[in-house]
Amino acid sequence: MSETRDRVVRALAAYDPELDRAHLDLGEEERADLLARFPREAWPAMTLAEYAIGQDDSTGTYCYRLEFAAAHLGSIRGGNASKLLIYKRKSGDGWHFDEAAFDSVDAAWERVRQDFVSALDSAAENSWPRLADLDALRTGPALLVKTLHTYFPDRVLPIASSAHLRHFLGLLDREEASNQSLSAIELNLALLEELRRISPGGSTFRTNEFERFLYRFFSPVSAPTWLKISPGRQGMHWDAFLAANIMAVGWEAIGDLRDFGSKAEFRAAYDEAYADPAHVRARKANALWRLTELRAGDRIVANRGKSKILAVGTVVEPLYEYQPQREFYRHVVHVEWDTGYARDIPPQNGWLNTIDKVTAAQRALIEASDVGPKPTVEVDPLYTWLASALEAKGQVVLYGPPGTGKTFHARRFAAWWLRERAGHAKPEAAFADSEALVAAERQLAGSGLAETAWLIVANPKQWSWSDLFKDGKIDFGYRRLKRNYPKVQVGDLVFGYESSPTKRLVALARVSRAFGVAEGKDAPTIDLEPLHPIENGPTYDDIVSDELLTRSEAVFNGFQGTLFALSGAETQRLSTLVGQADASTIEYLEEGDQIGQLTFTTFHPSYGYEDFVEGFRPVPDASGELALQLEDGVFKRVCLAALADPGRPYLLVIDEINRANVAKVLGELITLLEVDKRGLQVTLPQSKERFVVPPNVYLLGTMNTADRSITLMDVALRRRFAFIELMPRPDQLEQAVGTLKLEDFLAGLNREVARVAGREKQIGHAYLMPGGQPVEEAADFARIFRLEILPLLQEYCYEEYGQLQQVLGPELVDVDAQGFKEDVLEDPDALVQALAGRFSASAAESDEPS
Repeated sequence: MSETRDRVVRALAAYDPELDRAHLDLGEEERADLLARFPREAWPAMTLAEYAIGQDDSTGTYCYRLEFAAAHLGSIRGGNASKLLIYKRKSGDGWHFDEAAFDSVDAAWERVRQDFVSALDSAAENSWPRLADLDALRTGPALLVKTLHTYFPDRVLPIASSAHLRHFLGLLDREEASNQSLSAIELNLALLEELRRISPGGSTFRTNEFERFLYRFFSPVSAPTWLKISPGRQGMHWDAFLAANIMAVGWEAIGDLRDFGSKAEFRAAYDEAYADPAHVRARKANALWRLTELRAGDRIVANRGKSKILAVGTVVEPLYEYQPQREFYRHVVHVEWDTGYARDIPPQNGWLNTIDKVTAAQRALIEASDVGPKPTVEVDPLYTWLASALEAKGQVVLYGPPGTGKTFHARRFAAWWLRERAGHAKPEAAFADSEALVAAERQLAGSGLAETAWLIVANPKQWSWSDLFKDGKIDFGYRRLKRNYPKVQVGDLVFGYESSPTKRLVALARVSRAFGVAEGKDAPTIDLEPLHPIENGPTYDDIVSDELLTRSEAVFNGFQGTLFALSGAETQRLSTLVGQADASTIEYLEEGDQIGQLTFTTFHPSYGYEDFVEGFRPVPDASGELALQLEDGVFKRVCLAALADPGRPYLLVIDEINRANVAKVLGELITLLEVDKRGLQVTLPQSKERFVVPPNVYLLGTMNTADRSITLMDVALRRRFAFIELMPRPDQLEQAVGTLKLEDFLAGLNREVARVAGREKQIGHAYLMPGGQPVEEAADFARIFRLEILPLLQEYCYEEYGQLQQVLGPELVDVDAQGFKEDVLEDPDALVQALAGRFSASAAESDEPS
């Protein structure tokens, strides 16, 4: 078995179709629509008007629905209309059909329809060789494949491109990949046969699940195309296009580009419609035609003038559309915009044209690190295997020496995996940069564990809470009690108070953007989004007379302000009053610390069962005195939330899992963690409640082996967790500091550390990658070495300078003086030179064990 084939087999064994559930469900909806419009029994009587595109209104025809309205059922986009066998010409007279074989369009349609009926009958009988005799369909292989998959989804893969089919067959070492005589349907059937043979589940995978797997992990699609398109003169339509997630251009006289059978046919129509000089017509026509060649994942740069980037968009289905109902700019491309790229750049030649290619140099400029997040984010292959292990065992520990990226990967995997399981179009965008990651984590954490809530006063003379529900968003300005504004975070709960005439709470809202200056604004603001109006909410008198709330910041300031903080107890009390006044608000107020799909916690030596499961805690009572109260721990709350929401996964990330006594923290729940014990009930010893760990709860821990070896963990725990090791990656350090190659340094250093202190106490590459990039300056390297790496080495060697000298060499360690050579250690250049002499590649080759 080749290495590539083996990789496909292993990836297929780990693949969970739930990752692509949203795409698969849309495909099934599209199939149902096609079958309802064009049942198989209707084919013998189907008319040409029901079949072909290019007519006055083609949107209801079979070819239009198959190509443009069923993208999730397998793509046959691209190329020209000739792949559809028969279509109405946009320019010129009559129909396009095979005029060499047929005298008229009616004769051509009669034969095409007859061959389609024969193809469907052959597929129903599993008599595939008969398809070779259907000459009328020979020039429409993609159309035939997708048609057969539509009516027989268990027998044909939704992959119609011969090039793609050969690519996948080549990965699996099938000889059909190089056989140019085979048709698309023959290639398709051979690929399906092989996939079912290598799949652990055999025929349990559906054909559309195989297709999603192949395109997710082994896509043959090449690098994306980049185009620059101006949203009107000087960007005049940009705000509308941004809001609608589209880019659009004019040239309405030419009509729908999809109605043309070829580029030559389109050019002829363009030349007839526009009277520009010939060279101008050629340039503009070629640029406009590029819209028909766009694929999902291609990039659109929106610009204003020659030196302003407004955004970069990713092209998404349904790609290009002609929308005749639009007043202007009817050629529409669907995109997802990323305004993180907005900035001024040096003037670019050609950028005054509406549509232009983006050159390699321009792309490098746009993708520069100070522009914004990269348009594509690589998903580490580790995440695929981690997802497989997590779903198989229910709980996984990432373990390894310090600095190997355990927490780094745990956070990014959590955001990626939960978003992917939810069917997010671009789950990897969650870790495009640190801000995107934090935003994704906040969203997945639900309303947050911090119980943060605010009371905001609105004066109807300035703005009203009703405006929030009408507009869907309010940017709340910087007003009184300014000390509170920087504390506001995304997800915080807001109680909306109206100062007059009602003087009562009238709205619940949520913070959607934290305090800061938004694009296009001069002053910092907070964005609020509506949750629910409050009917007959608590009044000013109700709040002031309440024993607990009368001590609140809002009452203390006589509601003469704007943004007031609420303590946890005040939030709980105000929630109770609001829920009593308006029962429809209760679902938004259930527990101030409502658990989301993602929860983080960190174990430490004093972390116990009461923190994780349940226990008694001192809390203030109504009189302000402390009393013991039984409270749920973080894991119990996660389990209860998951039980109430069985359709979604809940992930608890436990950092430093080995710093606590894990067996003691888990207690009797250690039994319930096993996958086959999920759903088994136990009685908790303190609350006496019946408790289960639901199957949609997952645990992901990180473990530093320098603190405690995996071999020292409780055997019962080790059976219940999958363990994935992360070791130092010197190959991540393709950078030199002076004469010191970081890759050679880390590899050589860890070779010595493993020899002296053991394999589990090596130094991770992350120490030398501040900000995610390898260190470059000698001064920065020296600071990291002295403050982070050297203390670890001293701890590993127990201050035994003989051992330290074995690791670092005599140029740096003075055994007789029981210390370091400070003149070298304090001089960054001298330190780099000494370590380069010790850990160069040539030194490593000649180094003998000491």
